[in-house]
Amino acid sequence: MKTKQNNYLAIFLSLGVVVLFILFHFLHKKTTVASNISPLYKQISKTESCTLCHSYTSGFSKHHDPKNIGCVACHLGNPAKKNKKEAHLNLISIPGNLSNASQTCGKCHQGIPQRIMHSPMNTMSGVVSIDKYVFGENNDLDSLFQIHHIDNKSLGEKHLRNKCASCHLGNEKTKTNPISERSRGGGCLACHLNYTEGAKKGHFEYQQNLKLPQTHASINLQITDKHCFGCHSRSGRISTNYQGWHETQLKADSITDFKHYRILEDKRVFVKKQADIHQQLGMSCIDCHDTWDVMGTGQYYNHQEDAVSTTCTACHSKDLQSVAYQDLDPSDKRMLKKRNIDTTKHYLKADNKMYYNVLIEANKATLITKNTHKSIALKDDYSNCLRNNAHQSVSCSSCHTAWAPQCISCHTNYDKEIGSYDLLSKKEVDGAWLEKGAHYLASFPTLGVVTKQGKRTIKTVAPGMIMTLEKKQSKSFHRLFAPVSAHTISKETPRCKACHLNPLVLGYGRGELTINSKKKWLFKPLFDKHQDELPQDAWIPFLKNDTVNKATRKNLRPFSKKEQQKILTVGACLTCHKEKSSVTKLMLSNYPKALEKRSKQCIVPLY
Repeated sequence: MKTKQNNYLAIFLSLGVVVLFILFHFLHKKTTVASNISPLYKQISKTESCTLCHSYTSGFSKHHDPKNIGCVACHLGNPAKKNKKEAHLNLISIPGNLSNASQTCGKCHQGIPQRIMHSPMNTMSGVVSIDKYVFGENNDLDSLFQIHHIDNKSLGEKHLRNKCASCHLGNEKTKTNPISERSRGGGCLACHLNYTEGAKKGHFEYQQNLKLPQTHASINLQITDKHCFGCHSRSGRISTNYQGWHETQLKADSITDFKHYRILEDKRVFVKKQADIHQQLGMSCIDCHDTWDVMGTGQYYNHQEDAVSTTCTACHSKDLQSVAYQDLDPSDKRMLKKRNIDTTKHYLKADNKMYYNVLIEANKATLITKNTHKSIALKDDYSNCLRNNAHQSVSCSSCHTAWAPQCISCHTNYDKEIGSYDLLSKKEVDGAWLEKGAHYLASFPTLGVVTKQGKRTIKTVAPGMIMTLEKKQSKSFHRLFAPVSAHTISKETPRCKACHLNPLVLGYGRGELTINSKKKWLFKPLFDKHQDELPQDAWIPFLKNDTVNKATRKNLRPFSKKEQQKILTVGACLTCHKEKSSVTKLMLSNYPKALEKRSKQCIVPLY
């Protein structure tokens, strides 16, 4: 009888422990997702055993201070145990990696880890799709892929894992260290991790002798351009372009002029060029690209440009829509308060979203930079571009891009005799892909036509690859141009001749474009022809329709023969008439009428 009573007692006690555990878990979870930290959560944080060793640690941002949310909210572990080994059981030393974000950051910031998982910054879908297309392993340029799901069987997959796969947010951060020019991945930490000088010093000392650092790295909204640099100084070089630096093939040990040249941490050498006007005004990347651009909307996107919803005309427009503070989304209200931006104003609404750092007053817009709170008056430049019907389909970047980086000669081959590093498995493997490039150029980009939802838009393009691919016993040549957002926007626009008389813009490549006495256009290329009979830097043949798809997008094409003729006919007029003359102004508003009024001396090309 006594044994039976003991059994009942044991069961009762066990159930009591379970109930208490569930209650604790429920209260813990409930308070971490609340917008305001409850006193109960603060009380729970005080009972954590973490403070036995980490009681003097400082440096936290307000919203991540252990006094408010405890340590286990981010790092998990076992806060009820005082023994180090037991307390660190299931501890996550680097929270924020996408492998643990739903358990850590996602408990408070619900839904965001799922959005990021679908973002192109994590999937790299476009990169994988195009790479496998070139390797003959994918027939659809708009296929959806996940970079961390690719295998290691085909040559294309080996190439991605060897050369490309480090630049995605899912790339695991395995060591505690500050963001640098060589940083890759890290999930939430890729953007939100900041080390003060004290934190850097403490981290260095900890690495040297395992002394516990007294200053913790901060997790906050201070997202600088340095956070973007690690990945975006590669490929399209957007980060370096924006700051006004163009990559060269010079060796780091040959540089003595550090005013005009810059050596990156990876020893690449860049030469000074014109910086983007937004960068010159003191704007950071996040002043234009918001959470929906960067962290995604929760949808999968084929290519990077599909995920970017920010537009030039959102700010540079005559008719500005605004929303009062009380009508803002709760998340936008929180961001305003966290960034200490005026909550009594009206805010810009454009592109079906809010720009909470753009204040509207008397139909005038003022941008407040998110990191430095600098006020920048925004001008209605867009209405000037629409003063005629000639350029309705021309994108802003087509005129305002100062320059774009262009590489026109690459050779890629596989060497099975040497080892390399697999960027996904993070292991040394047999065989390596070797890449050699030549002619790193910086000039005005080529223009092409993008058709989306039936709308035709002229946009900037550049060589995505002009490359010889050598794999095993075969060689193949590839010429593919890609849409480019160079991030080298200039306030000034080029003269009309810069487009209408520029063979590079038209797609022919660099060279001399002239019209002879027989009213025939002639083109003498600067570079020799490749095996496809086109000049090395060209996209299309001179004054011909392109019969072979040479673009990385299905909706991107070069100018047709008819479009080339139209552009060059205007160019012929510009060989004599000045750009601000009455004739040129008439061409902008009514080109057929301008042709009717031409004199016998006017040159109208024959095609």
